[in-house]
Amino acid sequence: MGRRAPRAMAPVVENVLELEFQDALKLHLGAHPYVRWWRQNSGVVPIRNRSGKVERYFHAGPPKGAADMSGIVRPEGWRLEVELKSATGKRSPEQIHWGEFIMSSGGVYALVGYDPSLTLAANAAAAAIVILAAIDARRAA
Repeated sequence: MGRRAPRAMAPVVENVLELEFQDALKLHLGAHPYVRWWRQNSGVVPIRNRSGKVERYFHAGPPKGAADMSGIVRPEGWRLEVELKSATGKRSPEQIHWGEFIMSSGGVYALVGYDPSLTLAANAAAAAIVILAAIDARRAA
C-alpha cells in the first residue's frame, strides 16, 4: 500500500480526510466480486535543471477532470469512474465533461457525496449503494 500525504496536505471531505472516505468505500465495495477499483492519483511535479531552476512541469496521473476513483466492472469489462464530493462540493466543468465522456463511451460513472450528519461507515454504505445502482442501471440499459 502506498504512503499517504500528511494530514495537513490531504483534501478534506467535511470532517474526515478524503482518503479515509475512499478507504472506507474501498473496503465496503471489496465484498463485491464484480468491482475492482483504485484511487486515481494526480499531481504536478516540477522538473528542475542542475542549478535547481524549474524548467518544466510533469503532469502525473489521469487527465484534468478525471474522477477520484477508477476501476473495472466484471465480467463486462466496463470502465468505472467515481467522483467523491463533500456535502457542499461542486464538480468543475472538466469533471462534468469527464463523467459525460465515460458514460457516452459505455462506462459507468457515479457521483457520490459525503453527508457530515452520518458516520464514516454510513457514508461508505450509502456511497456503495449509489455506485452499485449505477452499475445495475448500465446493465439494464
